[in-house]
Amino acid sequence: MVVFYSIDEALNRIRFPEESKLTIIRGLEKFCGFIAFLAETQIKTQNKPITLCFDGYLGVKWNQIIPALQETLEKRNLNLSIIDFSICYKPPSEIESIIRPYLEKDPNFGFVFKGRINNFLDFKNIEILKEKIKIHRKNCSAVICYGPGSSIPYLRKIYDKIFYFDITRERIFNDLENNPVPLGWREKIAFKEFVRRFYYVDSQVLDGHKKYILNFMDYYVESNNPSELKILPRKVYFEMLSKLAEYPFAIKPLYYPVTWGGNYLKRIKKLPESMVNSGQGFIVPVDNSVRITVDNIELEIPFLNLLWAEPKKILGDYVFRKFKGHFPIVYWYDDSIEGWHMAIQVHANRTYMKKHFNEPFSQDESYYIVFTGPGAKTYLGLKDDTNIENLRRDAQKAEKEHIPFDHEKYINSIPTKPGDYFLIPNGTVHASGRNQVVLEINGEICSYGPGYTFHIYDYLKPDLDGTLRPIHIEHSFSVLKVSRRAKWVMKNLKQQPRLIRLTNNGAEYLLGSYKNMYYEVHRIEIEASSHMDDDTKGKFHGLTLVDGEKVIVSSKKDPEKKYELNFLDTIIVPAYIGEYEIINLGSKTAKIVKALVK
Repeated sequence: MVVFYSIDEALNRIRFPEESKLTIIRGLEKFCGFIAFLAETQIKTQNKPITLCFDGYLGVKWNQIIPALQETLEKRNLNLSIIDFSICYKPPSEIESIIRPYLEKDPNFGFVFKGRINNFLDFKNIEILKEKIKIHRKNCSAVICYGPGSSIPYLRKIYDKIFYFDITRERIFNDLENNPVPLGWREKIAFKEFVRRFYYVDSQVLDGHKKYILNFMDYYVESNNPSELKILPRKVYFEMLSKLAEYPFAIKPLYYPVTWGGNYLKRIKKLPESMVNSGQGFIVPVDNSVRITVDNIELEIPFLNLLWAEPKKILGDYVFRKFKGHFPIVYWYDDSIEGWHMAIQVHANRTYMKKHFNEPFSQDESYYIVFTGPGAKTYLGLKDDTNIENLRRDAQKAEKEHIPFDHEKYINSIPTKPGDYFLIPNGTVHASGRNQVVLEINGEICSYGPGYTFHIYDYLKPDLDGTLRPIHIEHSFSVLKVSRRAKWVMKNLKQQPRLIRLTNNGAEYLLGSYKNMYYEVHRIEIEASSHMDDDTKGKFHGLTLVDGEKVIVSSKKDPEKKYELNFLDTIIVPAYIGEYEIINLGSKTAKIVKALVK
């Protein structure tokens, strides 16, 4: 699952104290020199070897970091003992027995694991490791224990310093596609199965441990590129995230090709030409990262780290309490220009999500139409005369016997134009049709990053790997709300914009709001070379420039805290900012879609 990104997109430039910048160490060579310096200093001042912990996430390239460190210390006549913490994991067969119930019920999804990293560890081996560290201290200048989990509470206090090596999920998925070895495993498994296990089990364990140890580490190590490590003292790491949470900021979108995809986004976002197509882009809190630039220093850190560090600054008190610290909105870009229709699909309610997947919230969606070509349309709801039994029969035949059917006979479709907005509460059958670009703004909090899209019919169109994509008949018809038909849809889900406020320079409209959806979407329209003010009023805003050339969003309290949006850029305005200004730098009206929790 190779994902792509634009090198020009989502750069967050922040002001940072000079004294803090000076503490950041950059590069593998300087990192190795720093470790040697720590060892030499401790020997000189305390007359004892240093014991270090290199904890980190799955996918860190220890095989490039550790040999470089050994070479540096050897050149400085420092004896180094390296201990791989993986010896402390239970045998794969035991881990398999623990996680099997969470993965075996459904071949396409899973049940979110709520255990901890301790469930995977053999504490007899941990005792052996403690003794080994004591023995090695007698003969070495430095002892380093490395690997995910190596700073568990039971071991934390035996170390002189703890370093946490972190990488983004983008890096994990791209790097491990050819070597998909799960946590605690020694052998590769099929990549699709690795991804499923990662979301439902490994990431739950790793994130729980990381959230804990970030508060106790001495140094944070951004490890996306082993040769370009960035090492921050803990205080500086949290200072940087605190600063970013006071700015309008962008989460880095990721893009990948799909069987129905077009190439509009590839052109607009300047994505690599090597992409087969640019069918989907996503900003999913559990998967994406933030790029932080301080002068000539650039770091890329998982967005979850930022959210954990400053949840109330970002979300606001009300949203923080309502969603227990989770970020509740997800963005997708859907590009089917000269492509094909999405699969006919449906999403689940909260009760179903909890019962079947151990996910705590429902999944609701909405489509904002950005651009259309000839024949563009959106599928939404059933036709008024649809016979559900016949639809299910034909969908099952398509899945089992590969017999196509006319989905238009059953599914309501609506011709689309730029600026249209459709609400898609859970249980509503829907799909984006061919030849349009859609901004999805979804109410979704899932451990499973891709979300729960239950396919009813996919036109028997092969996926990019030549196989047919999964169909989910049982899930789909279990959550499908059969009363949501054409007349009801046009009355409730295709609403007319309602004027909220009018200023000398523009206007703001409510595009849609539905009683069972916890968020709503507005559109702000600002005349050329003009500006409008807004206020978070204690709740974060998500802004996307859907029409126009360029706008700047800046804090009214501190105008230097700003972000410049180009067409189709999406940013988060933290609740902390309060009053802010949107300045239209373009020569025509700018239209900004705003999402917020009700």
